[in-house]
Amino acid sequence: MKFRIIIFSLFSILIVSCKEKIAIEIPNAEPLLVVESEVTTEMDSSFVKLSLSSNYYGSGAYPIVKNAVVSVNNVPFIYNETLKVYKPANGFIGVKNNVYKLNITHNAKVYTAQSTLEPMFRVDSIFQTWKGPELGGAIPAGWSISYAGFDDRPQIKYTYFVSGVYSDSLQQDSFNVDKITFDNSITPVNEPYAFELPFSRFESGKIFLAIFRSIDKNMYNFINAYNNADPNIPGPFQSPPANLPTNLTNGAVGYFAAYDVVRKRYTVK
Repeated sequence: MKFRIIIFSLFSILIVSCKEKIAIEIPNAEPLLVVESEVTTEMDSSFVKLSLSSNYYGSGAYPIVKNAVVSVNNVPFIYNETLKVYKPANGFIGVKNNVYKLNITHNAKVYTAQSTLEPMFRVDSIFQTWKGPELGGAIPAGWSISYAGFDDRPQIKYTYFVSGVYSDSLQQDSFNVDKITFDNSITPVNEPYAFELPFSRFESGKIFLAIFRSIDKNMYNFINAYNNADPNIPGPFQSPPANLPTNLTNGAVGYFAAYDVVRKRYTVK
């Protein structure tokens, strides 16, 4: 009986002690330079976007950086107030197989990055094929879309792909949120091939859109890590997700990418 009383007393003490308030101090880290930057083979599409990180648990807007000195291969990128990005002079276009070096000076710190503009593989045509329902009717009957390609690049080269349709209601292109990456170790090299978009069906009259971008290994790793990042904001007792990989130096986060871009548009018949 005494043993039970002792156990009950200890249990009561533990319950009371658990009610004690504990103050947890969440430190505010110094803001980091956040970089989104691209050099592409499309005329006047290259840009550098700069901002500062905010407190992880805060809800404030990310401050835009307007006073940095920015260049790519010694070509000045000047801040454009309308677009909120740094842009080169009109007529700038990326060149295949060139190595591009980004240089940013902000608050007496210098940040650099490098990316190779790899050439894209050839996309010869887009075509459609009628398909019946699949996966027990979860995918209805309709037109599937495929592209015919030819890749004469040595292995391994990487591609970033997005697709969508023209939205009649919005009167603009509407792309899927999926960021798809693949490499030419899974597709034939030096011979024509066809690839069908999996689990997709389209109605006649729809306008299919596709953008293929060549990427280097650094950008391939960045996109895959972005896709795998946990979108849920953690609470104070959970670990925040790890920083994404980056090719930027000196503590900046984000990416600098060079793309060869191929765009395709196809009206389903």
